[in-house]
Amino acid sequence: MVPWFTLKEGSKYTLVFTFRVTNNIVSGLRYSNTVWKTGIKVYSRKQMLGTFSPQAEPYNHVMFEESTPSGMLVRGSYSVKSKFVDDDNKCYLENNYTFDIRKNWL
Repeated sequence: MVPWFTLKEGSKYTLVFTFRVTNNIVSGLRYSNTVWKTGIKVYSRKQMLGTFSPQAEPYNHVMFEESTPSGMLVRGSYSVKSKFVDDDNKCYLENNYTFDIRKNWL
């Protein structure tokens, strides 16, 4: 698999989600993210984003700052599955992607 992007080990990052709600209230929207390296689950995160009502302007949700791990053993390719699901288990987005962690930028 060709990675979508490369992260430098030990770097800090923040995820920002921008989305619109147009028709019905989205109740209890949750974000889940699971990361695998060579078929072994190495990280899993679930976070409640909240309840959102329809509006013309987009919502912005800023997640907490995190850091990529560092060290020789964490370098390599990772695969990820992330989902946005509400209280009724309706999935609004499911995304699979890959990334690399490297010692230096290419």
